[in-house]
Amino acid sequence: MQELEKKYTIQYLFPEHKRDYHHWQVKGRIIWVEWAHKFAKEVAKKKWEEKKIFVRLHRYEIETPYMDEIKWDNVDKLIFVNPELEGLFMNRVKKQVDTITIPNAIDISKFHYNAPTEENSLLAFSMRYNPVKSYDQLIETFAKIAKINPHIKLTIAAQNSEIVEDNDHYKKCKQLVKKYRLWKNINLYTIKNDSEIFELLKTHNTIVSYSQLESFHYSFAEGLLSGLEGFCNGWRDLNPRFFWNDWCYDNEQDFINAILKWSKSPLEDRIYKSKKNREYIINNYSSKRISSDYKNLFNRL
Repeated sequence: MQELEKKYTIQYLFPEHKRDYHHWQVKGRIIWVEWAHKFAKEVAKKKWEEKKIFVRLHRYEIETPYMDEIKWDNVDKLIFVNPELEGLFMNRVKKQVDTITIPNAIDISKFHYNAPTEENSLLAFSMRYNPVKSYDQLIETFAKIAKINPHIKLTIAAQNSEIVEDNDHYKKCKQLVKKYRLWKNINLYTIKNDSEIFELLKTHNTIVSYSQLESFHYSFAEGLLSGLEGFCNGWRDLNPRFFWNDWCYDNEQDFINAILKWSKSPLEDRIYKSKKNREYIINNYSSKRISSDYKNLFNRL
């Protein structure tokens, strides 16, 4: 958004309830609705004169009743963050809607390059120990890796949560670590503030994405941007290959074999690849790069 603010005047509205939203409040030529839910429904109730409605759909909205309640005929552009979501949407909503896929963006200024070391350290992190991250399945897979190479370490990091399903998932992860006797290999780390993430990125050499349903996966992108090698579950429901094809594996065994092979890689190879990884994120997902897609879209109005 900071990149777009350099060229466009942006009005921000943050209604907490639909009763707080009023048509007369909306200025400008483009009405941007960040989520395809209740406010998209309110905004799209009418066809606006001299204004265009852009709605951005992330993932979870497809499973909600709003897909049937939004008047899609009044939406000028529906923006997806993943082309797989476009297919899911078309199967769910049997209407002609003008769509486009524009990926999420990373603020590259926050993440600095860290040269890799010879340590065989894996990292997976997120805001919460949410079951969608599949940390339990990652531990199951890692147990097979550690059995072959016990010198490989894994850190799974997230904040504490009061959500029951998060706590249950965390407890399950602890039980699995105990079951496989991996206390020395797996660290279930509790993040207390965001600054700790940067330290974790400095002290690990790979980033892992094992999620079963992730439309982009910011932490994976942030890891690659920081110079880490990446290993991505490529056989999950929401296909990640649009973003991470070079880091995806077709099945668990390929994933295991790739990590074991990487663990024997020389430092010069790791350094070369780490620089290529950072370059890939900058060229494809930096805020400057993604904002240019939006500028092109707006200029066509």
